[in-house]
This record gives sequence, C-alpha cells and structure tokens, in this order.
Amino acid sequence: MSISKITEILEQQLNLYGRLLECEESKTDLIMKNEIVQLNVVTQKEKLLTAQADELETTRLLTTARYFKDIGFRMRSGVLSDLIKSVNNPEEKQQLTRQYEELTDILRRLKQVNESNQQLIQQSLDFINFSIGLMVEDPNEDVVYQHPMNQMGANKRNTWFDSKA
Repeated sequence: MSISKITEILEQQLNLYGRLLECEESKTDLIMKNEIVQLNVVTQKEKLLTAQADELETTRLLTTARYFKDIGFRMRSGVLSDLIKSVNNPEEKQQLTRQYEELTDILRRLKQVNESNQQLIQQSLDFINFSIGLMVEDPNEDVVYQHPMNQMGANKRNTWFDSKA
C-alpha cells in the first residue's frame, strides 16, 4: 500500500473540516441574529458532517495501520506525526507535513469558533434567565416599604408571569 491512499483521505478530511468550519462560522451570525430555525438547519447539517468526519477518521486509522503492517512497522498509534516519520520519499513526506499543518490549523480554528459560539449561547441564556427573573415575582422580597399594619391584603402584586402556572 502506498501513501497516496492516506493522502487522499487526508484531503477529504481537510475538505470536510473546512465545511464544518463554515457551518460554525455561520452559526455565529445566526446566534447573534437570534435566527433559531436557521440555526437548527445548520446544526443538523453539522451533525451529518461530524458523522462523515468520524467515518473518515476510522478509514484513515485503518489505512494507516495497513500501511504500517505492509512496511513491517508496529503501529503505536494512528498519529499522523508517526506516519510522517516513517515515510522516506521526500515528496510524500512534504505532502504529509503540509496536510498535517493544514489539519492542525483548521482544527484549531474550528475549536476557537466553537468556543466562541458556546460563550454567545451562554450569554443569551444568562440574559433570558435575567429577563425571566425580572418578570417573576419573588414572594419573599418586597420592592416597596409597606407599613406592617397595611400588609393584610396588599401582598398581591400584578406580575407579567405567573410562577405557579
């Protein structure tokens, strides 16, 4: 088995991770614009791409294991850097190194955008919880001082949100 099959798989992974990065970046805009329906569509697309990425990674690991077996090496792991070390052809080594660097870069960017999206979603949830907290009456907290003698029937306040419902 030659390295060309592995480099083909790596190119497919680069393409797939690029599409995942585009999804994540579009999710950032959708989160900020609060477009929930479109966000769900992108999330479903992202799930499909993630499943494909898992399949490609499994294929790459199996192909790498076959390559190591063919050249008589014991495969310690499916780590790409180990594969690069085992290749003697300078052109193949250079191509694998380039793909390794591109994969590392795109996965780093994917992680950053994903973390940014998680922070945006958390901020949105915090704002929603804060807004709900403003609308819900807390029976233990009086906003305005009332004379103790006048509290008999005046404890009912109008609220926007019925917390008992």
